[in-house]
Amino acid sequence: MNNTLLLPAAFVFSFLACCLIIWLSKGRHWLDIPNDRSSHETPTPTAGGMAFVTLFCIAALLVFRVEDPGFNYALVLLLGFSIAVLGLMDDIFQLGIGPRLSTQAVAVLGVLAIFGSPVLPFFGLDLDPGFIGYLLIFAAMLWFINLFNFMDGLDGIATMETLFILLSVIWLTFSDDSEGLRNLSLLLVACLSGFLLVNFPPARLFMGDCGSNFLGFILGVAALISTTSGLTNIWVWSILAGVFIVDATYTLIKRMSDGETWYYAHRNHAYQIAARLLNSHLQVVMLTSAINIFWLLPLAWICHRYPDWGLVLVMIAWLPLLLLTMKVRASQLHDL
Repeated sequence: MNNTLLLPAAFVFSFLACCLIIWLSKGRHWLDIPNDRSSHETPTPTAGGMAFVTLFCIAALLVFRVEDPGFNYALVLLLGFSIAVLGLMDDIFQLGIGPRLSTQAVAVLGVLAIFGSPVLPFFGLDLDPGFIGYLLIFAAMLWFINLFNFMDGLDGIATMETLFILLSVIWLTFSDDSEGLRNLSLLLVACLSGFLLVNFPPARLFMGDCGSNFLGFILGVAALISTTSGLTNIWVWSILAGVFIVDATYTLIKRMSDGETWYYAHRNHAYQIAARLLNSHLQVVMLTSAINIFWLLPLAWICHRYPDWGLVLVMIAWLPLLLLTMKVRASQLHDL
């Protein structure tokens, strides 16, 4: 990919498209109105995710039209775009969980048909989980799409998390064999960076469900590309996404154990509680980024070099995050 002009162009056009959405939202009902479940205090334009989603899909079609990424890129982009469009409709019409999950399930089945299920390195063995593996990967991807939506509750947090994961994987897997994944990731990095200019705290534009659902799906696709091709292993991805996985999963389990409806909007995630305690979105985003860079990234590098110890390294990476999540939630109860 000749990225001399394409990547800067994707960055600029993404930013301009976001500015256009902000301008068009004036006088229209394209605003996320704060309520008792919100972490923001002023009405803010939403559905900005369609800017970087559309630019990314167009850029990927242009690149892969003349390059062979080694997979059915058109179908992958179509499935991802369908998830984004349904997310946009949900942003506007509040469709409910049924249409969202069914569309996501079809998309996940589609990418599993393309890429298959990766092997799991485990103390010198390469375990092929077979049919059980497909079921586990299917459930994991479906959960990851939705947890990314759940974790998109502060200015810039989902954007920064995605940029961290993508740039980390590019660094860890950089080689001639990773060109397809690298091009896909760089394009999304460029489009997201343009969006970040208006999404960084204090945000002038939110990505909405269309953006967060799409990012969860594309990261899942990137994980399948890199693991089924042997570029890295699933444990590396589990470590890099640890902040989101641990907070969202622990919060879900707690809500279900307390008899609450798990898919209803709320603001009881640890990162949301931390933002209220600190009275700052920016501080939470910066703290999350510090955890990613100085704790999770070194462990992911070790896991990439020594995949047989992956499960142990995941547990080492997640345990402090779990304890921190529990401590932050306990702080909320103490304040009450």
